[in-house]
Amino acid sequence: MIAIPAIDLIDNQVVRLFQGDYQQQTAYSLNPVDYATDISASGLEYLHLVDLSGAKSGRLVHQEILSEIVSQTNLKVDFGGGIKTEEDIERLLKSGANQVVIGSLCVKEPESVAAWIRRFGIDRFILALDTDGENLKINGWQDPSGKTLEETMKSFRPFTGLTILTTDIRRDGTGLGPSIDLYKKLIQQFPDQRWIASGGVESMSDLEELRKAGCYGCVIGKALLDGKISLNELKKFNDVRL
Repeated sequence: MIAIPAIDLIDNQVVRLFQGDYQQQTAYSLNPVDYATDISASGLEYLHLVDLSGAKSGRLVHQEILSEIVSQTNLKVDFGGGIKTEEDIERLLKSGANQVVIGSLCVKEPESVAAWIRRFGIDRFILALDTDGENLKINGWQDPSGKTLEETMKSFRPFTGLTILTTDIRRDGTGLGPSIDLYKKLIQQFPDQRWIASGGVESMSDLEELRKAGCYGCVIGKALLDGKISLNELKKFNDVRL
């Protein structure tokens, strides 16, 4: 399993939200490019970069920060938030994104997303399907979609090896631990996809539990920013190949 540090951005600032609520925001006095440089210097390979401003507004906002991070580090960066068109995908890939994260459009326009996967390649995408336990939330987690995760996955089941990032919004930013049972269920239902967990991780034991559950990866944000997990610990975790 791959442990992946996350940087969430609002107005060029590193932040964390509580359960996806933009009104419950914690800002950190970190320069995002400097923080990414520290992540790279620790020997980690991947970064999950989230444009929360873009997710809320429905347009790319922090593309320049992506370009800076890619030019100044060796990180493989996946970028999500505000992606609405094929032109957005092209812009991000030209800016150096290793993968593009598609969220709301997976629910609203699954046929378009499937066509993009076929055009650009399955390895260029991560689908972000964020659940409140019952239904998927869209538009930066602000709106209910009216669809379940399982319903949406029907459109993408044929794509063997597709990476799916699923956040349990009830756990995000809470430090209550990840939804182990949710990921076990998803892996059992859709064994041909690569599942990345997100939300609630606050200890290395949480990561070990997700590894045992069969997750392909896990995104870690708040626990790193609050010093509960170190970059060095993540590096050692990723060095273990089971």
